[in-house]
Amino acid sequence: MVPSGRLPCLFGKPTHVFRQAGSLCRREYATKVDIRALKQLRELNPVSITKAKEALIQMNNDIGKALEWLDKDAFNTGVKKAEKVKDRAAAEGAIAVHVNDDLTCASIVELGCETDFVARNTMFVDLASAIACSAMQTPIDGGKVDGLTMANPDELAKRMLESRSVADTITETIGRLGENIVLRRGGTIGWSGAPDSFVVNGYVHGGVSGTGSASAGKIGGLVAVRGNIRSDEHRKALSQLTKRLAQQVVGYAPQYATVKDWQSAQTGNAEAHNESPDIVVLEAQQFLFGGGTVGEVLAKISDEIGAPVSIVSFVRFERGEGVVKPTRPNFAEEVRRQLA
Repeated sequence: MVPSGRLPCLFGKPTHVFRQAGSLCRREYATKVDIRALKQLRELNPVSITKAKEALIQMNNDIGKALEWLDKDAFNTGVKKAEKVKDRAAAEGAIAVHVNDDLTCASIVELGCETDFVARNTMFVDLASAIACSAMQTPIDGGKVDGLTMANPDELAKRMLESRSVADTITETIGRLGENIVLRRGGTIGWSGAPDSFVVNGYVHGGVSGTGSASAGKIGGLVAVRGNIRSDEHRKALSQLTKRLAQQVVGYAPQYATVKDWQSAQTGNAEAHNESPDIVVLEAQQFLFGGGTVGEVLAKISDEIGAPVSIVSFVRFERGEGVVKPTRPNFAEEVRRQLA
């Protein structure tokens, strides 16, 4: 005889216990989900209710262990998903900028994804912003450089975001959002502890807010200037100037900082751009906020603080630059061809 409430073991292994309720049989789990623990877990990690329940059951309602389980599960899911989507074009994405409090160092990164929908997702924006912050923590080449230092994406991917590397965090996010995500490029201007005469600032256009102060947008820029600062008022003036110059760079996309740089590019280079300096040279462009050209505005501020102010470096990133976007199939045309 088989004991009541237990099915016969056909393969030599224990079977699950079923409790009879009227004419229905239901499976009885060894652990019940604590509702309060479920609510708290989803506040800490906003996964689906099903996934949160699974984590709590696996970890016997221990929230700390359930969080660890969810992280491992998300990473493993991301690894599988990343392998499937790795060949998809990440032509959308976001540009994130981070500037330190002293305005002596700033970083900019481009994080690519497949759709604008994901690019505006809070999790994606937070990730781009965190990577920009990590890029600024230590000079990418280990040195003290006033100008732009471009990052090797592979090296940047090794940076740590709390307890996990940038690369592993991207993999986990792929699993959560379901799209290919690529760290395309990054760079820094300045370094922490640079002299007071060095001021850098940044701007992002079309920004989307993430958690806290995190944000990212479609186009971003950094601009650094040098001037002999003698007071807090002088530094405040240069802070505002560099912010506006970053907006100028984002809006007008100059290719050279000074006319001298432009002239050097023309010399002996038949393929150099032949556009007028007032189009491609930052200091020759009309200042976005009025007052003449950028060069004339710099001269006025130099007179005000009693020392020359000059542009040290700038950089502009626009998402998807250089990425070939896949052509979308014209389904209506395809149907017409099949019916012809």
